[in-house]
Amino acid sequence: MTQFKKEVFSLVLVAGLLAPAAFAGSKEDAHELLAKSFQQANIWNQGPVKLVAKVRMPTGAAGDLNLEYTVSWAGPDKWRAEWSAPGLQQVTVLNNGKLSYISNQPTPLVRAIEFEAAIAALDGGSPAGPFPFAPQDFAKAKIDVSKKKINGAEAKCLAWGQPTTTFCVDSASGHLVSADGDLGTFEYSDYSTAGSTAYPQTVKVSYVKTLMEDAKVTVTRGDKFEDALFTPPDKSTTVDFASCADVDKNFTAPRLDKPVKAKMPDAARKAGKYGMVWVLSTVGADGAVQKTTVLGGEPELSAAATDAVKQYRFSPYTRCGQAVAFQDVVVVPFAPPPQGPPDISVPTK
Repeated sequence: MTQFKKEVFSLVLVAGLLAPAAFAGSKEDAHELLAKSFQQANIWNQGPVKLVAKVRMPTGAAGDLNLEYTVSWAGPDKWRAEWSAPGLQQVTVLNNGKLSYISNQPTPLVRAIEFEAAIAALDGGSPAGPFPFAPQDFAKAKIDVSKKKINGAEAKCLAWGQPTTTFCVDSASGHLVSADGDLGTFEYSDYSTAGSTAYPQTVKVSYVKTLMEDAKVTVTRGDKFEDALFTPPDKSTTVDFASCADVDKNFTAPRLDKPVKAKMPDAARKAGKYGMVWVLSTVGADGAVQKTTVLGGEPELSAAATDAVKQYRFSPYTRCGQAVAFQDVVVVPFAPPPQGPPDISVPTK
């Protein structure tokens, strides 16, 4: 997350209800299997919910950084999400159609973004949930299906989107066991079942096979939240944010209509600087990119990456009958030129 003036946060809904026993013998197509797996973990569709994650972030020689991520969810139109640690506080509150945000950090918490993406991936990104990413619509997408053994269990892996994200689902239980995409690899285990929902108690986030964070997650229902908890924090930035009780049925996901390939800077090419740049973009209600923030990557490529992302155009994202702004993390690649075949010509005498 980062400070915003016209930034709002939203996500995608998936429909259907899954009992774990029904999944194993299902003959449904890939879209239905994916939707039902997501719905298993959709805790944002019934009653007040509190989610607390104790997040450990390894920092090498400096030791571990321990943070707490707390979501107090009274309903799709009233929730509070907070990151806290000694010297750190970041709060987002939705209440009465207003979204408020404040952070005492000068730059975006990249690992916080990764962890929230991992939590959002569990239910496919329900728009009722408190997540910072734009919704994605897989209902009509072409899904490639493969099989893989993960931790000794047979899993169906469902890949779709551009860039591609792959969700691997335990074939027997229907639980999501991993999700892999540009923001990293997310792993889920130690599921706890309550009624028709099941949620992992252990979540791990890795990037290029390096552990970025792991967390112990606790979900409780029936909490009674004081109204004061949803009061916008002092000095927070507040924007209008369309909200309604049936947001899960009243939204249209945005679509990237005009991607723009980044131009490799001459200086970086000569210096052999290649790799990826992460860009946090704020997209306005009209689908145009309003703001970009570099989250990481090769500094000599940052300007070229943001120049490209600023030219992206999306179809509007509508929520509760209104077009709204949203955020997206774009990973811009700068690949080295392909190596040609070796010279195998026979020298002449």
